[in-house]
Amino acid sequence: MKNKLDHVDFRILTILAEDAQTPYTEVAKKLIISPGTVHLRMRKMCDLGLITGTTLNLDYSKIDWKLTVFLGIYLTKSTLYKDVIVNLMEVKEVVNVHHVTGKYDIFIKMHAKDSIHYREVYQDSLLTIEGIKAVESFISVQENLTRHIEFN
Repeated sequence: MKNKLDHVDFRILTILAEDAQTPYTEVAKKLIISPGTVHLRMRKMCDLGLITGTTLNLDYSKIDWKLTVFLGIYLTKSTLYKDVIVNLMEVKEVVNVHHVTGKYDIFIKMHAKDSIHYREVYQDSLLTIEGIKAVESFISVQENLTRHIEFN
């Protein structure tokens, strides 16, 4: 896929990764190209599967979801990872799921309103998933960086 993209595509990505709401006309002005070129290149990157959608970055603490927790999950059998991942995706508080190498089989990120809410999700949802042997939790005390790679 990389050979199908050029420096203009990567500059468009860099601008829109900073603020996905930037109008194509503004992107075009910054790059000294036409808005139609930006539109066509964005369509191309979507068709290639590079761009899979757009999202909002939310500060969950502003809406009283005060805990961000990372969990390393051990499986009873590593071959169960697909089934466990499907079940984890059903837990609304889980926002990222990664099948990983190393100490854990799966690593997830979740949000909770408080420690009581976290305990409920942990006990009633996560530990009831067949195939999960053990879980190690890491509570985030502060997120200092969220970004995309800059393609310059």
